[in-house]
Amino acid sequence: MALDAFGVDAAPRPLPIPGSQEWLTPREVEVLRLLLEGATNRAIADALVITPRTAKAHVSNILQKLQAATRSEAAARARQLGLFG
Repeated sequence: MALDAFGVDAAPRPLPIPGSQEWLTPREVEVLRLLLEGATNRAIADALVITPRTAKAHVSNILQKLQAATRSEAAARARQLGLFG
């Protein structure tokens, strides 16, 4: 299921966070994928055709849901939880 969320041809789907009642929305899955690649809020905004402010809000939501204080901590937590394989 987690790998399907990051499929190249498939549209992202909601992704449960193991050990939590939280789910990442399809848009948060897209943002997390870009975040894992090291994208800035501006790059995320450009890639997803959203405003930088909206990208920042999505990143903030992801940090909260993953209980992370920083982007790198969120990336590490996503890997630890096996969210992308």
